[in-house]
Amino acid sequence: MSVSEPPTVQRVNELVMANRAIRAPYYSADHDEGVRFTDRERGLQWGADAIPSLMGLFRVEQDTRDDHPDGWVGFARHWRGGTLRLDFDLFSGPEEPDPIVVVTAISGREGEHTIEDEDFGDIELPESVPTQEEWEKRQKRYQAARRNDTADGTAAVKAYIAALPGWKGEVATRFDEVIHDEIPDVRRAVKYHQPFYGVEDSGWFASFSAFTKHVKLSFVSESYLEPTPPSGTGPNRQAIDVKETDTLDEEQVASWVRQAATDPGMGW
Repeated sequence: MSVSEPPTVQRVNELVMANRAIRAPYYSADHDEGVRFTDRERGLQWGADAIPSLMGLFRVEQDTRDDHPDGWVGFARHWRGGTLRLDFDLFSGPEEPDPIVVVTAISGREGEHTIEDEDFGDIELPESVPTQEEWEKRQKRYQAARRNDTADGTAAVKAYIAALPGWKGEVATRFDEVIHDEIPDVRRAVKYHQPFYGVEDSGWFASFSAFTKHVKLSFVSESYLEPTPPSGTGPNRQAIDVKETDTLDEEQVASWVRQAATDPGMGW
């Protein structure tokens, strides 16, 4: 379910600090040639550029495009002088009081006093530009909030799945349901830009990621599963690649889930 109430600049900052911001599985990123980011060699980075920008928006508008009826657009000055446009959706589960910020696109624009936006025309920029020190403080506050976050990440995982297109979303939904059926008290989280599943105080035992032609269902265990999944390089990287034309063997997946959950291979 999407949230249609207009988010304020402060509200977006609060959601980020509550560790309720994720990157969509498929998101676009582009920038003008003259725009520079925190790491000049690596370019635009989620933690170094997108997150501090979300924490310092100066303007939020409702997306005007027909194919983004529930989308929002935020603008933020970057400490290096450019401006970031962040397109995002707000996703909330039926029992979730706070939505998840799902960033779908990031654009870097060059301009000292104004930028030309393809949807909103001329955007007047605030004179105040954050310093590098202020930017780094935002990063540190966010990192501390993540370390101290003990809340279940079910809403973030559901938001991630909802952002997957077509058959990939269907595969991810069934994997999520199979895991919940086998491990009712499963702990969910979005880590390293993909959903993870774990057992409280024991560790993470499964995850999935979506690619162009398949969805990879991964099992993270200290020991090999029986039978061994067809893909992977070791006990903590056992997987099965599901293509659009494949039929998911839910009984076999359920068996792997039970085995992996008894011997998680990734620390809490």
